[in-house]
Parts: sequence; C-alpha cells; structure tokens
Amino acid sequence: MAIPVNAMDLIYSQRVESPRLEFKKGWNPEKILHTMCAFANDIDEWGGGYIVVGVDMNSGEPKITGLDKTSLDDIQKELMGMSNLLEPRYLPSTEIVDIDDKTILIIWVTTGDRRPYSCPINYSKDRKNNERGYYIRKMSSTIRANRDDERTLYGISRNKSFDVCLNYDASIQDLKNSLITEYLYRVKSSLYIKSKNETLESLCKDMRIIGGPPENPRPLNVGVLFFTDRPDLYIDHSYIDIVDKPDPTGNGMEEYHITGPLDKQIMDALSIIKNRFIRERIYKSDSGPEAKRIVSYPYIAVRELLVNAAFHKNYEIYAPVTVTITPTSMEFLNYPGPNHSLSDDDIRNNRLNAGTYRNSRIGEYLKELDLAESRFTGIPQVIRALEENGSPPLKIITDVGRTYFKAILEIHPEFKTGFNPSNTGPLSERIVGVLGSRGCMTATELAIALGYKGMNKGLREELSALMSEGIIEYLYPDKPRSPKQRICLSDRKRGTGDRNA
Repeated sequence: MAIPVNAMDLIYSQRVESPRLEFKKGWNPEKILHTMCAFANDIDEWGGGYIVVGVDMNSGEPKITGLDKTSLDDIQKELMGMSNLLEPRYLPSTEIVDIDDKTILIIWVTTGDRRPYSCPINYSKDRKNNERGYYIRKMSSTIRANRDDERTLYGISRNKSFDVCLNYDASIQDLKNSLITEYLYRVKSSLYIKSKNETLESLCKDMRIIGGPPENPRPLNVGVLFFTDRPDLYIDHSYIDIVDKPDPTGNGMEEYHITGPLDKQIMDALSIIKNRFIRERIYKSDSGPEAKRIVSYPYIAVRELLVNAAFHKNYEIYAPVTVTITPTSMEFLNYPGPNHSLSDDDIRNNRLNAGTYRNSRIGEYLKELDLAESRFTGIPQVIRALEENGSPPLKIITDVGRTYFKAILEIHPEFKTGFNPSNTGPLSERIVGVLGSRGCMTATELAIALGYKGMNKGLREELSALMSEGIIEYLYPDKPRSPKQRICLSDRKRGTGDRNA
C-alpha cells in the first residue's frame, strides 16, 4: 500500500506540522501503538498524523538510519496484530520506502471514524495485560489522556468534521480518476505510479476518500471537493464568488462565479484578482539605483486570505466564499466566524491561533499543493506583507455570535485617488501629472494613460525634450533598451513637491 504524500517531503519539508509527525529510529511496538491510538483520536482535529520508522531525530535533524529489510515482514505482521489491540479496531495505511539504499516504514493514521480509541497501556502480544487507556497528542508528544481529555474525546466523537463525512448525493463514479492522478503527480506521491494499474475504487480506498459499507461505498466530502468537476452539484454553494463593485449603488457591478475542484477554484480566483484588481506602481528611489515598487494589494495577503476562507468555511452553511472589491478595499467573507475560544481582543489584534482546524483533511490537501501554510502562519504572513508594502493594517470583523468572518484589506493610499489625465492642457504638464500620480511607467503605458493608442512622433519629441531639461529620466539610464525600462520623474522634479517617491 502507498500513501498520498511524498516520503522526502514528509521527512524534510514543512508541509506537515511537527505534532503530526512521529519519528522512530527503530521498531518500538508499545510506543508506536500508543501513537497510533493518539493520531486516531486526533483530539485537536489536525487530521491524524504519520509515524516514520527508521529515522532518528535525536540530533534535532532527521537522520535516515533505516530498518533491517529481513525484519519487514515480521514488523508488518505485528502491526496488523497491534491494529486489533485498538478498540474499536483501527487499521492504518502503510508504505515501505527506500531512500539512499535504506528502508523506512511510514504508517499513515488518519482521524478515526469511531473515536474515541483506547489501547493497552503495556504492550503484550499475548494480550495478558487488560489495563487500557486513551492516548492523545500534546504538541509533539504522545501522552495518556486524563479525565478532562477523555471527556473532550467523547465530545468531539459526536461532532464529526464535515470533510470526512460520507456524501450520499455523489457516487464513486463522480470522482474523476484524472483529477486524482494529477494530484498524486503534483505532490510526487509514489501512489501515482500504482494508480495507473488500479481501479478507481481501489485508488479511492488508498486515498481514504471513500467510506461506508462494501456493498454501497460513498465518497467523503473531501473527495467530492477536490476530485469532482463540479463539487457544487453535490455540496451546495461550494464555489467562490468575486464581486467587482465600483459604485455603492451597484451600478456597473460585475460578478465572477468560480466552480470546479477546490484547488482549481482558488487558483482561478487568484488569477482573476491578480490580473484585474492588483495594480503596481514603480518609483525611482532617492537612495540608490533600485526602484521602489508598491502594489494596490499584496498578492501574498490576497492568497492567504482567500485560502483561509476556503479552508475554514463551514460547507454545511449554504453560502459561498465571497470576495468583494470596491474602489477602496477588498473583502473576504465566509461563514461561520472565528472560534469562540478567541477573545474579542484577540480578533481586534489579529491573533487568530485557535486550537483546532475546522476541515483538517481539506487543509491537508491544500498544504500538499502548496496553497496553505503551516499551522497558524497565514495571518502573520498577511500582516508582514501589508507592512512591507506600506498598506493599512488588516481588519477582521465578526458579530457577537461569531456567525461570519470578514477580512478586509484596504487599498494602498497611493491608489486611493486615481489620476484621469485631461485631454486639454500642455502635453508636458500632462506627462508630469501622470508620472507624478502613477509612478514610473513604460513608454506604452504612459501613452495609453495619456489617451493615445500607443507612442507617436509628437509624444516621443515631448519626452525627449523633458529628458533634456532633466524633468524626467529613465529608471535604468545605463540600459536604455532594457525590457524593464521605465520613464520616471527626475529626482529634481520629485524634490519640488510634485510627487514623493
């Protein structure tokens, strides 16, 4: 059996958070049994985890030590017996991987369908020891649950995450083999090679995206969201709406309705936003040859907020993720709001570090595809991107009942007042006005901003005259034909107060 994650990425990358990883230098059945129990219980709703046997972490960095290949059959047989020691019974997925002529065993333990799980406190093959306990993960450690933890386990077992529930409106045939194999290829999973010779049902079992009785298996909602052409046919309002609202009255409003697999929705939405609503201005720096660049909205901030909205949306609420763009802001809306464990002060100060994920399996796929960041690093990235761009701070709004979550990006102040060049007045003044308002521009951009279809003889002559007078200059004067070349106001002209870089 194979797992849908690349082994090298699992060991060396940051795609999977450390609390979801357990490294073992050698085969230690008791500790591995307890960790299997903890991952299956998944008290923090992280989506289970991975036990990697044959990797030493004592030095703080993963060192592949490998397992004795002659012992692998015995280890797998013992692992099967250990699965029977979990109550209810739980069978994990496993994969044997060779790296640098060394063999490791990866045990994939997803959140159990029949939580809570218990196992023997002391491992014994003959099962003579009957004392049992519940195990959970605290940070990167496996510990035995106390009474309060046990009550929490029973509580979460009654509230199964939507993304791992069966979807009775879809069938296995609605899942597209092509989408599954494309995903496996993109994440470099060894399951990709195996998928070419497997039936769709067998592949879906390996991916753990179907469930139910053998005679009537059904897709899990996470499978429907990522591996069907139209998830919204099976999960109402599972799409993204982008609303361009140039006027408060709605005049001239345009809407973009984006459907398809969830990761494709996100990428398509980002493409529309980037191409239509993110603008850049370039100014010549006073301190050196480097150009100063600012954007109306930092792309990183837009990406993180859109992914956050799709990740944490409650798909049982019939409302899409909505992005609304006005002349002064970009708003990201999803339902419901932040976790009630967050105080109003936390929300006002953008400290969004709730202890659980709403859709852990959705998050797992988004991280594998490099769309989502590691645990709770998305909002800090937004804040940092806004600060580096000189943009106003992030605003997060919700109501008392936390029924909705709205994240607001305000447009950079430089873009609040657009400059509409007049068709009257001296051409030289219009050129200076446009460059002062919009920063450095290519010759073609400048011509269009002035109302021309492109460069013409009169404009070229006026630009040449302004350069001779030292009013305008090239961004890269030593490389006049550079494809990155821009025309800028000169330091002297900007120093008069017409426009500061």
